[in-house]
This record gives sequence, structure tokens and C-alpha cells, in this order.
Amino acid sequence: MLKYVVCAGSQAEAQAWARLHGIPQRQCVYASSVRRIEGLRDFAVVRLRGFFGRPNRDEIEACLRRNELKRHSPLVDIQGDGG
Repeated sequence: MLKYVVCAGSQAEAQAWARLHGIPQRQCVYASSVRRIEGLRDFAVVRLRGFFGRPNRDEIEACLRRNELKRHSPLVDIQGDGG
């Protein structure tokens, strides 16, 4: 299931964004720390204004980039030979 990684200044800001857009809380992950988002594979990132002032912003951005690299490849075997 797709998760929304909400990068915000506070959990209240992240929850308000989810309510405004009609997204269930179970689909949202507030990026409060690297530990909360490490290893996610199927996700979309939302960056709210408050996030840009966070002291751990660079750590969270780096973690998101690592997660992007670990996603399953969207490549498809167009020849059908498994190669």
C-alpha cells in the first residue's frame, strides 16, 4: 500500500495536511526521524513549509534518497526470455 511520507514541521501539521486531502492516517507517515521512514519502499513524499526549518532535514532527505535507490526496479522483460 502506498504510504505518504509527510515531511512537516510538526505532527499536527502533517495530520492537518492528511485531513485536508482526505488521506487516511494509516497511509501517512510523519517523517519525524530517520528511524520512522528508513526502509520504506512504496511511498510518495510530501514536503510542507514547516519541514524546511527542521534541524534534521538533511538526515531525512538523505534517508529518502536511500529509500528511492532501494525500490524495486520498474523494468520489465520485454523480450520474454528472462534476461
